[in-house]
Amino acid sequence: MNTGNHIRMALSGSEILDRALMLSEAMAGSIARAAANYGLTVPRLELLFVLGLQGECKQVELAGFLDCSPRQVTALVDGLVASGHVERHMQPDDRRVRLVRLTPESRRIVDEVVQARVALADWLFDGIDDDELQTFGAVSELLVARMSGRSLTRLAEQ
Repeated sequence: MNTGNHIRMALSGSEILDRALMLSEAMAGSIARAAANYGLTVPRLELLFVLGLQGECKQVELAGFLDCSPRQVTALVDGLVASGHVERHMQPDDRRVRLVRLTPESRRIVDEVVQARVALADWLFDGIDDDELQTFGAVSELLVARMSGRSLTRLAEQ
Protein backbone atom coordinates (compact mmCIF):
# COMPACT_ATOMS: atom_id res chain seq x y z
CA MET A 1 0.00 0.00 0.00
CA ASN A 2 1.34 3.45 -0.86
CA THR A 3 0.55 6.23 1.64
CA GLY A 4 2.18 9.53 0.84
CA ASN A 5 5.91 9.05 0.49
CA HIS A 6 5.88 5.59 2.02
CA ILE A 7 5.30 2.20 0.52
CA ARG A 8 3.85 -0.10 3.14
CA MET A 9 4.54 -3.77 2.89
CA ALA A 10 4.39 -6.60 5.35
CA LEU A 11 7.90 -7.57 6.43
CA SER A 12 8.99 -10.54 8.46
CA GLY A 13 10.91 -10.08 11.71
CA SER A 14 14.15 -11.10 10.02
CA GLU A 15 13.57 -8.62 7.16
CA ILE A 16 12.98 -5.84 9.69
CA LEU A 17 16.15 -6.87 11.53
CA ASP A 18 18.06 -6.74 8.22
CA ARG A 19 16.89 -3.16 7.68
CA ALA A 20 17.79 -2.21 11.26
CA LEU A 21 21.28 -3.64 10.73
CA MET A 22 21.67 -1.74 7.47
CA LEU A 23 20.58 1.48 9.20
CA SER A 24 22.94 0.78 12.11
CA GLU A 25 25.88 0.23 9.76
CA ALA A 26 25.10 3.42 7.83
CA MET A 27 24.84 5.44 11.06
CA ALA A 28 28.06 3.94 12.45
CA GLY A 29 29.83 4.91 9.24
CA SER A 30 28.46 8.44 9.48
CA ILE A 31 29.67 8.77 13.07
CA ALA A 32 33.10 7.36 12.21
CA ARG A 33 33.45 9.86 9.34
CA ALA A 34 32.44 12.73 11.62
CA ALA A 35 35.01 11.68 14.22
CA ALA A 36 37.72 11.29 11.56
CA ASN A 37 36.94 14.77 10.21
CA TYR A 38 38.07 16.11 13.58
CA GLY A 39 41.03 13.75 13.92
CA LEU A 40 39.24 11.79 16.64
CA THR A 41 38.20 8.22 17.25
CA VAL A 42 34.53 7.45 17.82
CA PRO A 43 35.03 6.80 21.58
CA ARG A 44 36.83 10.14 21.97
CA LEU A 45 34.09 11.98 20.08
CA GLU A 46 31.47 10.25 22.26
CA LEU A 47 33.28 11.42 25.39
CA LEU A 48 33.36 15.00 24.07
CA PHE A 49 29.68 14.75 23.25
CA VAL A 50 28.85 13.61 26.80
CA LEU A 51 30.84 16.52 28.24
CA GLY A 52 29.01 18.83 25.85
CA LEU A 53 25.67 17.61 27.16
CA GLN A 54 26.54 17.23 30.83
CA GLY A 55 29.19 19.86 31.40
CA GLU A 56 32.26 19.07 33.45
CA CYS A 57 32.23 15.61 35.02
CA LYS A 58 34.19 13.31 37.26
CA GLN A 59 35.84 10.50 35.32
CA VAL A 60 33.74 7.91 37.17
CA GLU A 61 30.61 9.73 35.97
CA LEU A 62 31.95 9.65 32.40
CA ALA A 63 32.46 5.88 32.73
CA GLY A 64 28.80 5.52 33.71
CA PHE A 65 27.55 7.69 30.85
CA LEU A 66 29.75 5.87 28.32
CA ASP A 67 29.06 2.42 29.78
CA CYS A 68 32.75 1.56 30.04
CA SER A 69 35.31 0.99 32.75
CA PRO A 70 37.04 3.79 34.68
CA ARG A 71 40.34 2.53 33.23
CA GLN A 72 39.01 3.00 29.68
CA VAL A 73 37.85 6.53 30.54
CA THR A 74 41.26 7.35 32.03
CA ALA A 75 42.91 6.30 28.75
CA LEU A 76 40.41 8.33 26.70
CA VAL A 77 40.82 11.41 28.90
CA ASP A 78 44.61 11.09 28.90
CA GLY A 79 44.59 11.10 25.10
CA LEU A 80 42.17 14.01 24.92
CA VAL A 81 44.23 16.02 27.41
CA ALA A 82 47.35 15.35 25.33
CA SER A 83 45.58 16.49 22.15
CA GLY A 84 44.20 19.62 23.84
CA HIS A 85 40.54 18.60 23.64
CA VAL A 86 39.81 18.42 27.37
CA GLU A 87 41.27 19.74 30.60
CA ARG A 88 41.40 18.21 34.06
CA HIS A 89 41.07 20.50 37.06
CA MET A 90 40.56 20.23 40.79
CA GLN A 91 37.18 20.81 42.35
CA PRO A 92 37.57 23.97 44.46
CA ASP A 93 35.84 22.58 47.57
CA ASP A 94 37.41 19.10 47.38
CA ARG A 95 40.91 18.98 45.94
CA ARG A 96 40.80 15.17 45.83
CA VAL A 97 38.20 15.31 43.05
CA ARG A 98 39.42 15.98 39.51
CA LEU A 99 36.90 17.15 36.97
CA VAL A 100 37.11 16.94 33.18
CA ARG A 101 35.85 19.73 30.96
CA LEU A 102 35.90 20.68 27.31
CA THR A 103 38.37 23.17 25.90
CA PRO A 104 36.92 25.99 23.78
CA GLU A 105 38.02 24.14 20.61
CA SER A 106 36.17 21.02 21.71
CA ARG A 107 33.09 23.07 22.58
CA ARG A 108 33.15 24.25 18.94
CA ILE A 109 33.47 20.64 17.73
CA VAL A 110 30.55 19.50 19.88
CA ASP A 111 28.41 22.42 18.69
CA GLU A 112 29.20 21.55 15.05
CA VAL A 113 28.40 17.87 15.61
CA VAL A 114 25.11 18.77 17.28
CA GLN A 115 24.18 20.99 14.32
CA ALA A 116 25.14 18.20 11.89
CA ARG A 117 23.01 15.70 13.84
CA VAL A 118 20.01 18.02 13.70
CA ALA A 119 20.49 18.50 9.95
CA LEU A 120 20.84 14.73 9.43
CA ALA A 121 17.69 14.05 11.46
CA ASP A 122 15.77 16.71 9.50
CA TRP A 123 16.86 15.13 6.21
CA LEU A 124 16.48 11.52 7.30
CA PHE A 125 13.01 11.92 8.78
CA ASP A 126 11.65 14.39 6.22
CA GLY A 127 8.19 13.36 5.12
CA ILE A 128 7.70 10.73 7.80
CA ASP A 129 4.46 11.12 9.72
CA ASP A 130 5.05 12.27 13.33
CA ASP A 131 3.07 9.36 14.80
CA GLU A 132 5.20 6.89 12.82
CA LEU A 133 8.37 8.68 13.87
CA GLN A 134 7.40 8.62 17.54
CA THR A 135 6.54 4.92 17.27
CA PHE A 136 9.93 4.28 15.66
CA GLY A 137 11.63 6.15 18.50
CA ALA A 138 9.77 4.24 21.19
CA VAL A 139 10.41 0.86 19.55
CA SER A 140 14.08 1.75 19.00
CA GLU A 141 14.49 2.65 22.67
CA LEU A 142 12.85 -0.61 23.72
CA LEU A 143 15.12 -2.64 21.44
CA VAL A 144 18.28 -0.84 22.59
CA ALA A 145 17.35 -1.55 26.20
CA ARG A 146 16.51 -5.17 25.41
CA MET A 147 19.77 -5.79 23.54
CA SER A 148 22.22 -4.17 25.92
CA GLY A 149 20.56 -2.69 28.93
CA ARG A 150 21.75 0.74 27.82
CA SER A 151 19.23 3.51 27.46
CA LEU A 152 19.75 6.57 25.31
CA THR A 153 17.53 8.54 27.68
CA ARG A 154 19.93 7.80 30.56
CA LEU A 155 21.82 11.08 30.13
CA ALA A 156 18.66 13.12 30.55
CA GLU A 157 17.53 11.15 33.59
CA GLN A 158 20.64 11.59 35.71
